Amino acid sequence: MGRVLRVLATPRWVGWTLLAIVAVIVCAGMAYWQLGRAESPTGTLLNAGYALQWPLFGVFFAALWWRMLHAEALALAAVRGEVPDEELPADAVDRAAPDDASAAGPVGPGGGTPTTPDSPFTPRPAGVRPGDGQGAPLRGRARTDYNAMLAALARADAADEHR
Repeated sequence: MGRVLRVLATPRWVGWTLLAIVAVIVCAGMAYWQLGRAESPTGTLLNAGYALQWPLFGVFFAALWWRMLHAEALALAAVRGEVPDEELPADAVDRAAPDDASAAGPVGPGGGTPTTPDSPFTPRPAGVRPGDGQGAPLRGRARTDYNAMLAALARADAADEHR
């Protein structure tokens, strides 16, 4: 619980928490409004369905906030070496205990401090643009490979026609 409170005290997570609270309140208000519409003389069963649907959206926002908060806390604790390997997922064990400084993970914008691995809330490392080092996206590579195969088949057919 201490890990979670340390993450929750950061300005970024105060913002995410306020956003999640506002989202849950808006969903509760929308559910109340739809329930009032369903009970009105012009209300329909569709309004009653929406009145049941909006609280589910609110639960989704709350669960998403909770899950992201715990993932961020675990990632920060793993980077700091505060989490035993038994608590980490199997694919995170290598990231939690790097062998040397180069394996510590991406470098933060300041140039020297590592950022947390696999977190959507960390800044992008300095000098990295989307897609760098990745080549074409998987679908683009597959399409390129397929087109190259078709071109090779066409050349083979053309060579067979000239014989």
